Amino acid sequence: MRDIPTVAETFRTARGFGSSPLYSRQLAVVAEDRSLLELAARTRPGQQPTFALFGAVHYLLLAGARDPLAEYYPSVAGAAARPVDGGTGPAFARFCAAYSHRITSLLGTRLVQTNHVQRALVLRLGLALLRRTTPAPVCVVEVGCSAGLNLRADRYAYTVGGTPVGDHSSPVHIGVDVPNTDPLPDLDQLPEIADAVGIDLAPPDLTDTDDRAWLRALVWPENSHQAAQLQAAMAVVAADPPRVVAGNAIEIGPTVAATLPPGLPRLVVHTATRIHVPTEDRPAFDAAVAAFGADGPLLHLALEDDQLVAPSGRPGVGLTATDATGSRTIAVADGHLAWLEPLPAMKDLA
Repeated sequence: MRDIPTVAETFRTARGFGSSPLYSRQLAVVAEDRSLLELAARTRPGQQPTFALFGAVHYLLLAGARDPLAEYYPSVAGAAARPVDGGTGPAFARFCAAYSHRITSLLGTRLVQTNHVQRALVLRLGLALLRRTTPAPVCVVEVGCSAGLNLRADRYAYTVGGTPVGDHSSPVHIGVDVPNTDPLPDLDQLPEIADAVGIDLAPPDLTDTDDRAWLRALVWPENSHQAAQLQAAMAVVAADPPRVVAGNAIEIGPTVAATLPPGLPRLVVHTATRIHVPTEDRPAFDAAVAAFGADGPLLHLALEDDQLVAPSGRPGVGLTATDATGSRTIAVADGHLAWLEPLPAMKDLA
């Protein structure tokens, strides 16, 4: 069980929940409620208790738990959902008390494995950046890939800054607001993919109804578009799943790297993964990622918890690129990739 004051501070200072009025309210409620903090403290080590607790409650509501709290969830009540009000916090606290045993079980067995399909643009961007520098086939690795939905970035349709790219026949469509597309590479010019592999602690099985339901529960209640996008992507990937290896990247990274064709460029991507790695393990995590470059040129893209301000003034998350010449921030983006603002440094990768 985690240290209660630390958990309280995590809820009190959590960022990035601005698009969910419901979760923004619940953050404040949990931070001031000892019993809720004790429940959240049962989250597995390395996992963010905010996402885990909210996901567990959402999972139970989507599964049919009958409770007045469901009236506040657009994902359950639809357009008739109640707006956040003075009753939201008490309803959440009562629900957690009534279902504490089931929530505890979920917190002890489940991982925060969001597969925000919008983030597939990061992988596609990495492929296009590599194609701009070399005609060679590329090996793709995603660390913290969950079910591997973003590893199929080449099979989705996109509208990027108003321009359509990708597979226009795909049932998965990703729209990203990009106010200045000039620094971007040609997102329709991708290299051949020689190999693609994902690493995850416990990859969800897309043929398992319960695993799919957990992934759905990790989408915030107000985000109906993301939920529909997730369902479409799960169908696409279930029909032809990529190679996904179960394990800790720190431990199995060298083994996975050894399976890749030697000499070919490697694209290694992780998005909102490092924040779930225990602080004391992050240097080893970084070393494991860097080790993928031992047998071939490495481009490492990371969209992680670096709060920056975009040129437009919007607060966002930094997208960093690391290659043989060093690391630089090449864009600032919304954490869920609703928007992306490239920086001039992106052209340095050419």
